[in-house]
Amino acid sequence: MSISEKALPKAEIALTINGQAVRVPEGTSLYDAARQMGIDIPVLCHHSRLAPVGVCRLCVVDVGERVLVSACTRACSPGMNVRTDTPEIAGHRRVLTALLLSDYPERSRREETSGDDALLSLGRSLEVEEIPFPDGLAAGAFREKDDSSPVIAVDHQACILCDRCIRACADLQHNDVIGRTGKGYSARIAFDLNQPMGHSRCVSCGECMAVCPTGALTDKTLSQPWRIRKS
Repeated sequence: MSISEKALPKAEIALTINGQAVRVPEGTSLYDAARQMGIDIPVLCHHSRLAPVGVCRLCVVDVGERVLVSACTRACSPGMNVRTDTPEIAGHRRVLTALLLSDYPERSRREETSGDDALLSLGRSLEVEEIPFPDGLAAGAFREKDDSSPVIAVDHQACILCDRCIRACADLQHNDVIGRTGKGYSARIAFDLNQPMGHSRCVSCGECMAVCPTGALTDKTLSQPWRIRKS
């Protein structure tokens, strides 16, 4: 492909989102098209600096197919009619959020220090007040914390396995330190061959902590609650 061909603008396609017509460049995701229109679609696994993977399924939308599709991974198609706000979708998101919160710690270090815990914020916006699922923490099913790193606090119980940290470590910093280990409920993020973070090859760049949407990976140097700092 020549330089002139690469410089050619992408063809535009027309579709409808929530009854509004929109034109976007070919290859645009439904998530980005909706954001272009000022429509907010919740996400936990997706991040603007990372390639979309559709892990959390909170961004699902209705495109008239048999099942809902993830907006972050699905590209717009000509003539597509998209709904992002049906009662079915709202119910789906509430159930998923409640499931994630059912085992979430009572206290989130991210919420207490920087005030930007995305899971707790999503629960509030979706008005998830009651969680109709067994409390694994009450039954003693909890995952441990890892304070071995001098910079980053790890709370495995707050991890939702969105893989943001894994992708950031590999794709943004190219350190390839973080992966997954275990199966089922015991599945969790791991450092090198399942070492404590402070004993792994981690260089404490903080990229994983920056993209984490929950209290799973937080800055140990932040000790004062954000509400106090803001006053």
